[in-house]
Amino acid sequence: MHKNRNNQKMSTTTNTQRINSMDALRALAMFLGVVLHAVMAYTITPFENFYHDPHYSSGAYDVIFFVIHTFRMQLFYLIAGFFFRLLYFRIGEAAFIKHRTQRILIPFVVGLFLILPFTNLPLTAYTVTGGGQHLTGPDVSLILHNIMIWRGPVHLWFLYYLTLFYIIGIVLLRLKLPKLPVTIVPALLLVGSFVSLLLFDTYYIKYTPGLVPKPNYILYYGIFVYAGWVLHEHKEKYFPLLKRYGLTFTAIGMAAALLIYNNSTTADILLKAGMTIATASLVLGFLGVFLRWVNAESYTMRYLSDASYWVYLVHVGLVYMMQAWLGDTQLPGILKPVLCFIVPVAISLLTYQWFVRYTIIGFYLHGKREKSNTEEHKRVYKVSTSKS
Repeated sequence: MHKNRNNQKMSTTTNTQRINSMDALRALAMFLGVVLHAVMAYTITPFENFYHDPHYSSGAYDVIFFVIHTFRMQLFYLIAGFFFRLLYFRIGEAAFIKHRTQRILIPFVVGLFLILPFTNLPLTAYTVTGGGQHLTGPDVSLILHNIMIWRGPVHLWFLYYLTLFYIIGIVLLRLKLPKLPVTIVPALLLVGSFVSLLLFDTYYIKYTPGLVPKPNYILYYGIFVYAGWVLHEHKEKYFPLLKRYGLTFTAIGMAAALLIYNNSTTADILLKAGMTIATASLVLGFLGVFLRWVNAESYTMRYLSDASYWVYLVHVGLVYMMQAWLGDTQLPGILKPVLCFIVPVAISLLTYQWFVRYTIIGFYLHGKREKSNTEEHKRVYKVSTSKS
């Protein structure tokens, strides 16, 4: 009996550590989104309808953008699938629907009306005022009008598709479809990822505007959601392998991504095959690295994980503002993308602490948090947040 209790305790501890790793990885995916948007103004190849710094650019930022874009959203949706299964079987379907409505659907809908106008404001104001050369009454009226023009969900699109995946997942669960043999699932997921990538015009996934669901996006990202579901279901089998080969997968993924970047004129089908390998390897690599080295209970890491949602929701407008403001300054160019990351993150974290974490906004984003600085609170916090 004593031995069984010890085994149960060890199992509980292990599960807690694993979830901590996944939480930290989800936060990384969010913060990498800030990096990605921060460097967009400084790539050699400008992005259409985005601000591009007239005085500084570097091919290094094209590479950074490409590598991050190769795996970030795929990693996010895999983690979403992991927590989908964890939460669904922990609290049941009805509670799960209520929980996801609060954490995903409501922030998405509110964000369309409150966050997107703020996101559109910097570039709209920059354009209307001729780069800040004038600001008249008609300018203000035009700015207020233009920030309300529908341009799609912008960076909030991931919440929309995540909601769709929850709906599809619940429907499939109710159908009680037979499970696929676990021995063939990894190969099927890899092949499915490649085949679904063939449905796109390019070998990388572009932003999807609008609210009309696109079947190719649902199929492609849905495969990663399902992969996360399978990962949680068979974590005892896959976690040790990921921890052992995490660095190897990461190295393979980086090499494949750089090879594709430097050979972009290769035949499309070969580029898509290479991209499939790069994406899968980087996703598995980061999973393995975090499972092995970022697996301890940490108040700081959990705080950043909580805050990362808010940071991602509000950072885009702040990044655009910094890019436009720094465009005509005499600062060394290399400092500009750094500041475009640090300043928006700092502002986002401060506003999170002051106006979000302990308010109704925080309740909807991550659940209730008690305001206290005591060590006892940190201990209670660890227990309470493991349920959220």
